[in-house]
Amino acid sequence: MDKRFRSAVRTLLAAVSLAGLVSASVAATDSALEKCSDPRVDRTACLREAAAAQEAKRQGQLTSTGGYDENALARCQRQPVEAREACVKRVQGTGNTTIRGSVLGGGKIRRTETPVPAPAN
Repeated sequence: MDKRFRSAVRTLLAAVSLAGLVSASVAATDSALEKCSDPRVDRTACLREAAAAQEAKRQGQLTSTGGYDENALARCQRQPVEAREACVKRVQGTGNTTIRGSVLGGGKIRRTETPVPAPAN
């Protein structure tokens, strides 16, 4: 990455930090720079979000240690009762679950096959 650009971004983040918007360490700055250098990402918005996240973390507002699974399991609880078990299996990857795709590729497709008995005649 261009040293002048890196220096400019560090200066910008330092100024934001002084204004009380972020208290990021040099390591966090390098991490944000690395993540925000993806050409598919709006660099300005990415750096602004990183600064906001650092500030929220500093203020103790960013306390969740969960991630996708925690949120997905919470969404499963909003499903109709008869669909909840299948939803949990998909999220946890248990049962006869297959996962295709990737986040970078646009999303993961989770499929769980559940045998259903034939109706009695």
